[in-house]
Amino acid sequence: MVSSTVQYLHPADWSGARNAWQVRQDLWRMGRFEWVDAHGWQQMVDDGVATVIDVRTPPEVKPRELDPVSEMPGEIRRIHWPVEDIDHETFWERNSPYPMHPDAYQDTMDTFGDRVATAISTVLDAWQHGGTVLHCTAGRDRTSLVLGLVLQLPDIPGGAADWEEQQRVYASGAHGINEHHRTSPIPHPYESYLEPDAFQRELSDRLASYHKFLQEWPGDRVLELLKQNDSQ
Repeated sequence: MVSSTVQYLHPADWSGARNAWQVRQDLWRMGRFEWVDAHGWQQMVDDGVATVIDVRTPPEVKPRELDPVSEMPGEIRRIHWPVEDIDHETFWERNSPYPMHPDAYQDTMDTFGDRVATAISTVLDAWQHGGTVLHCTAGRDRTSLVLGLVLQLPDIPGGAADWEEQQRVYASGAHGINEHHRTSPIPHPYESYLEPDAFQRELSDRLASYHKFLQEWPGDRVLELLKQNDSQ
């Protein structure tokens, strides 16, 4: 089973952060930024984080009951660029209650490819100028969609990722949010913690779908998407 060979990424040690992992030098992924407390923000600054890119829809950007009272430091720039349009009714009907599996990634590309392209370009530009964190709500699927396409590109620091690295990038996000469900005092309305065997089965299914998606989006196709988006 492919998922049994997965090794997770190095976790980011930021107080309060959930599902936070270092992807490459100066590039991280995580769940919603509202989980980070004041000490965690300072740790992020100390680690060289200069930009946080949030790809959630506007209704998702709000504090929750148990979130710490903290503010993003002035040293960190926040960019909010939703990769989905909350008003696109048919997309949400097809992906109700929300896209939660790599099976939905191609639909996201077909429907919002221009938005995803802008998110990729935003990550690339920020990464050139300092430490960059990409996140959605859980830090699993929209984050993996954008990062997976970024890592297909040949001219990024470290070069294009192979499948082994792509597996680690996706599996880390899936594992991290599953662990959050295990410890969270507030149950999630649609997802719950999966015990190890069940998680491995779920992860294998997700990785198979993710692999298929990435095979359909090699680096040259991602580059063409970026060029088309720049010309519009």
